Order: sequence, then C-alpha cells, then structure tokens
Amino acid sequence: MRREYEEAFVEVDEIIKLMPVDLSSKIPLRFRQVISENKAKDYKVKIQEPLEEQTLKNETIVILGLIYRDFLCTPEEREKLQLRDAEELKRIEQEMQEQYDINKVFEKRKKETNHENYQDMIVYKEPGFIKRFFNLIKGIFKKNKF
Repeated sequence: MRREYEEAFVEVDEIIKLMPVDLSSKIPLRFRQVISENKAKDYKVKIQEPLEEQTLKNETIVILGLIYRDFLCTPEEREKLQLRDAEELKRIEQEMQEQYDINKVFEKRKKETNHENYQDMIVYKEPGFIKRFFNLIKGIFKKNKF
C-alpha cells in the first residue's frame, strides 16, 4: 500500500478516537480493523480539536468523506451525496472524452502534417546517365589501382 494512505490511516484512526462514542459506533468494526492494520507504524501525528485548524492530508479528507457518506449520514443525505458524486464523475468522464476524442486527435495530426508544403522536404535526385558512367569508371580504376 502506498505510504500516503498508510499515513492517512493514522490520521483517520486518531480522528475516530476523538469522535463521540455514538458516532464512532456507527462505523463497522471490520472497517476500523482495516484502518488499524494498514496504518503506518512509524508515523506519529497529534490531532486535536477543532479539526478545521488541523492540516490533514488530502487522502485523509477523502477517507473521512467516505466514512461520513457510507456510515454516518442519514439515508436521504447519502442519496444526495451519491447523486452528486455520480454527476461529478460524469462531468470528469465527459471532459476526458472530449480531451482525448480519437477523431479530434487524428484531425489535429492531419493539420500538423500538411503534405502540400513540399519546400521543407528533401528531394533525392537519381544521378543521370553520364554521372553514373563516370562513377562506374572511377570505381573500376579504384578497384584495379593501375
């Protein structure tokens, strides 16, 4: 597991310890065990209230958001949050689809490779008959070294 998540699990575990018993009891025991088993052993953090003044890792904030959505909020609020997450994912997918659209990529490449501009191309001319004849005679003299 990545080190950032192991450190985030340490922070989440400390925050769960600060929660009132009625809130922390809503979090399944198995989930808390996973956090405890996967947290970094050598990372020490001191979290105090109020949490708004703490500097938490982004991963910690995401994990806390998931805990809130899945275990702590009301069913109506959970549904709203899930709809908002789904809309956000659709928006991100749409942006990526527009950015990496295959047709647009190929159109851009066609524009970049303009075949009508031959000035920059190197033109190879095959030597004429007379030039080839003299080259042949030079080659014969070089081989035989008279």
